[in-house]
Amino acid sequence: YWVPYHGWRISHRNHHANHGHVENDESWHPTRKSVYDKMDDLGRIGRLTLPWSMFAYPFYLWKRSPGKTGSHYDPNCDLFVTKTEKEQCITSNVFLVAWLGVLAACKTQLGIPAMINLYVMPYWFFVVWLDVVTYLQHHGSHDPEEKLPWFRGEEWSYLRGGLTTLDRDYGIFSRIHHSIGIHVVHQFFPQIPHYQ
Repeated sequence: YWVPYHGWRISHRNHHANHGHVENDESWHPTRKSVYDKMDDLGRIGRLTLPWSMFAYPFYLWKRSPGKTGSHYDPNCDLFVTKTEKEQCITSNVFLVAWLGVLAACKTQLGIPAMINLYVMPYWFFVVWLDVVTYLQHHGSHDPEEKLPWFRGEEWSYLRGGLTTLDRDYGIFSRIHHSIGIHVVHQFFPQIPHYQ
């Protein structure tokens, strides 16, 4: 898939350090009015209108969330602070280019219809599933009883932010996806391999 490993790893680390913070969280945070007002129509539709918002992940990797600058693919992005992180971003990009070569070879051997069935459709299923799960873990639902708060400034703390997530039962998918519904403990202790 076109997910740059180190870019994702570093943005995921930043998310854990800032979960529940309106300005500093990395993804799926509420869009501030000042940022929303600067978004173009396509950005508003893509971020806030179903079903387009469920395809947001590739665009997030490319442009990050509204109000953020840079890209998971750009070693000069403010996401990558140290020289090592910038080098890791480049390493991820090199492997993605190599993967593009593998995909091109597969397309040559199998044809476009087979690549759509074997690669593109599973990729989009993954993207939609990832976005749905992430959104539900961090936003609750439209039910006022399940709405989760977001904080800014002095009202935010690591503890408060971590408690703005939900554990959910995804039925059969919980077992298939290594207990993906256990999310609160993951927010506080991401290093625990709780799925083993």
